[in-house]
Amino acid sequence: MSIQIVLLGLLQEKSYHPYEMKKMIIENKWDHLFPVTDGNIYHAIRKLEKHEWVESEKEEQVNNRPNRTVYRITDEGKDQLSKEIQLVFEQRLKEPRSLYPATLFIHLSNVDEIKKMIQQWIIELQEETSVETEYPAGLPQLINRHYSDTNKLYHKWLKDLLVNIKKS
Repeated sequence: MSIQIVLLGLLQEKSYHPYEMKKMIIENKWDHLFPVTDGNIYHAIRKLEKHEWVESEKEEQVNNRPNRTVYRITDEGKDQLSKEIQLVFEQRLKEPRSLYPATLFIHLSNVDEIKKMIQQWIIELQEETSVETEYPAGLPQLINRHYSDTNKLYHKWLKDLLVNIKKS
C-alpha cells in the first residue's frame, strides 16, 4: 500500500498524470526510500481506480504522443488515505517502506490520533528494551542484539518524529 499512499498523497495536492507523479517522487528523492517504477505506479493507479479512490479527470494530448490520462483523488480516496496512514501507525509497522510514505503524508490524516499512537508505541518500545533476557551464545544472542538495537533505533526515531509533528 505504500506506493498507493504516496500517489493518493500527491493527488490530494493536485491532479496528476502518472508520469508526473513519478517525476515528483524522483525530484523529492523519495525513490531512495521505496521502489518506484513505471510498472508499480500504473499498477497502483489501476487498483486505486478500481476501488474508486481516484478517477480520470481528463485526457490530454501532448505533441504527437498518445493521449494521457490525468487523475484526481475522490472523496473516498481522501478518506482511505487518512485510514491507511493511521493503519501504518496503529499496526506499528517497523518496515520503512510502509512507514516512510505514511510519514510523508501524515498531515493528511488525523494527526492528534497518530500522535497518541506514536506515544503508545514509544512506551511499548521502552518497556521491551528495558527487559534483559539471557540468550545462548551464537545466533540467538546475535538475533536478540539486533532486535534490541532495532527497537532502540525506532524508539529514538519515533521520539524525533513526535517532536517534528508537534512543531508542524
